[in-house]
Amino acid sequence: MSVERMEKSELLKALEDYDARDLEIALRAADANRRARTGELYFLHHLFEEQFDWGAAAEKGEIEITLPINLLVMNPGKMVHGGVLALLCDNAMGIASHARAMRDGVTVELTVRYHKPARGTKLRAVGRVVSAGSQVNSTQCEIYDDEGQLVTSASGTFYHKKPR
Repeated sequence: MSVERMEKSELLKALEDYDARDLEIALRAADANRRARTGELYFLHHLFEEQFDWGAAAEKGEIEITLPINLLVMNPGKMVHGGVLALLCDNAMGIASHARAMRDGVTVELTVRYHKPARGTKLRAVGRVVSAGSQVNSTQCEIYDDEGQLVTSASGTFYHKKPR
């Protein structure tokens, strides 16, 4: 089905064939698309459920992000795709680094270690700054499954421009 030229009423009619789980995913994607147009979101943030306070994150240098597991993030082996896990680590560490530096930054290096298949209903990523410099921060991240088991860990280096 091509949705490029469908009217709103046709789109709503087509959505009647989908279950609540599918509609929730579609709604999150639509909301992310709308928010990206206004500059509220960036790359794939609609996948995550961010639960952090910027002030506390800056003070602690640590944040937590959760990822609901659904078919969009799974590979054919019925586990979360490794690239999605790397993205989750990069975002958790990047947000922690940004909160500490209070300036935009970029990933310079990312090392990801996969410990076991990521399955269940939700993943929890904890990203933290382990060493903060004037322009470069070193970070770590762990991702845990529903049972609290470590599924992925990562380390990263982030560069932040000096303020002008």
